[in-house]
Amino acid sequence: MNHYSSITSTDGPTLTRERVLWAALVGLAISDAMTTVVGLSLGLHEANPVVASLLSAIGVAAAPISQLVFLAIAAAIVLAVDSEARELVLIAGIVPSALIVVNNLIWITVVVAGWSA
Repeated sequence: MNHYSSITSTDGPTLTRERVLWAALVGLAISDAMTTVVGLSLGLHEANPVVASLLSAIGVAAAPISQLVFLAIAAAIVLAVDSEARELVLIAGIVPSALIVVNNLIWITVVVAGWSA
């Protein structure tokens, strides 16, 4: 895989696959932080023990802070690997992040709809 492979469009600039993957990862990090804050406001609990401890210490600001740390770690790893592995590193962050966001949305839906879990 070449991280310089491009996705071309006749309507605009050329995007590299790596940039598209970064956009997905950042979007998912924002979605995770937002759904975490919404879930907490509805009475749900944080499942990640590290983030839960941080929430106890500093409140809901822990949600976006934890995602910034996650993105910083992802960036450090991407910079540390060779260009052929960068897309795989990003995908390795995207897949669990997407599953976490879906999980958060399911739990929010359960609470809002009044369904029993």
